Amino acid sequence: MKICRNIKLFALLFSVLLAYSVNASCAVQSGRLEYNSVLFDYSKFNTAKIKKDADLYFELFLKSEAGEMKNTYLYAAMSKYYLLTKAAPSKIEPYVQLGRIYDYINKPRLAKENFSRAKNIDAENPFTNFYFGEFYFKRRDYKKVLKHYNVAYNNGYNNNYELNLRLATIYEKFADLVNAKKFYEVSYSMKPDTEIQQKIQLLNELNYDKTEYYHSIRE
Repeated sequence: MKICRNIKLFALLFSVLLAYSVNASCAVQSGRLEYNSVLFDYSKFNTAKIKKDADLYFELFLKSEAGEMKNTYLYAAMSKYYLLTKAAPSKIEPYVQLGRIYDYINKPRLAKENFSRAKNIDAENPFTNFYFGEFYFKRRDYKKVLKHYNVAYNNGYNNNYELNLRLATIYEKFADLVNAKKFYEVSYSMKPDTEIQQKIQLLNELNYDKTEYYHSIRE
């Protein structure tokens, strides 16, 4: 299939680029590289086409069941986003997407590194902060989660269903029941759901903080 051949081709290109980057880095550290050498003229790359392909492969990865093709799509997306960081280093999205990919393959140091690069470009960007928050949510570092989520919320993601639901969950864990209820209600208004409705009802109960559920949710 053509799509599979294309994926393999860009996976190979990614490997070459990565190997070159590592070798160049070693050369710099040893003092053997005095000037920046360029293996590719990244200005010649069609960044719009690369981004389109990267987004397609990432979407296919998200939709695919676990298996060989899912990993194939993931690494194809990774190679494309990596190219974009070279061809368009001021763009935020490729760094964020690489952060998400590295998080998925359990490379937290590389994930944080890419999220941080995106933050250095624009510290207030909601896309960056939402997924940086997701990174910390996965690790239950809720103070850092809340910091990034609030930046995302205040910079355009206030109508994002997933973010409102996450904020409700975190405020509930922090025992800030007023804010927890507010964000559950906002989430429910966006997408009515029986489970969210039950949470709102629990928060309305006067003895909520004495319930077994309250203590379990904060663990």
